[in-house]
Amino acid sequence: MPYAFERVQRDSDGGEVARLEAQNLLFEKARPLDQLPPTAPDGAILDLGSGTGFWSLRLAARVPEGSITCLDRSGELLALARKRLDLPGVPRASFLLQDLRALDLPERAFDLVFTSVTLAHVRELGEVLPRLARTLKPGGWIACFEPVQQARRFSDIHPPCPNLDFLMDRLLDVVEARGSDLSVGLKIAHHLERLGLAETELRNYGSALHGEDALLCIQEVFLPLAWAYLRHRWEPGLLERRLEAAAREAPTPHLWLDFRRAVVLARRPG
Repeated sequence: MPYAFERVQRDSDGGEVARLEAQNLLFEKARPLDQLPPTAPDGAILDLGSGTGFWSLRLAARVPEGSITCLDRSGELLALARKRLDLPGVPRASFLLQDLRALDLPERAFDLVFTSVTLAHVRELGEVLPRLARTLKPGGWIACFEPVQQARRFSDIHPPCPNLDFLMDRLLDVVEARGSDLSVGLKIAHHLERLGLAETELRNYGSALHGEDALLCIQEVFLPLAWAYLRHRWEPGLLERRLEAAAREAPTPHLWLDFRRAVVLARRPG
């Protein structure tokens, strides 16, 4: 599910890190890193918008003799990433506190640049993507796991749950109002092609969450986010009634969620 975390600190109850972790654990069930091209064991990887380092740790396993660089605009999240990667056997890690709109990165430094639901919150793609392309070594890859669908619906709930669907639509209203682009994947692909990167590919993938996994997503990620984002916009009693009704729908027998994501892959010519 696409979330705009950029200003969540102001609007949430402080549980945004836990919700982000829960979201990543759920998306990991789709095995997104299986979509990546091979990386040499001594390669260098940049995790752009690394957050707590959830994906950084997993990416580091691809380069046991190389290095991983975590970049984020939040010092608090980078501190969590540093703690997460401070483990025996994890390759050399560095941490950059930078805003994506003002990147200061070395050229031809990385074999892989990775993003996950990061560029959807950046309007200045025409400025950011050329900088990222320049950081790639010849033959290096960029992989952007971002929203791609033109429609607003990114997940289907079965059987139909009217209150959950209603709250999901209101959440997406907030995400779009904050300027997040829910179809950014296609734009990324077009930008990378214009930059002259080779083998540019937009690849769809997804996962279905059934039973307990679907219930976990709703209880630990979706409903807390609905409360965090909507509580300042709705009359409290009305929101609470909606949340209670949605919670009653969640244990529906055979409930499942179908999530759709995409990855944009491109390679810098050798």
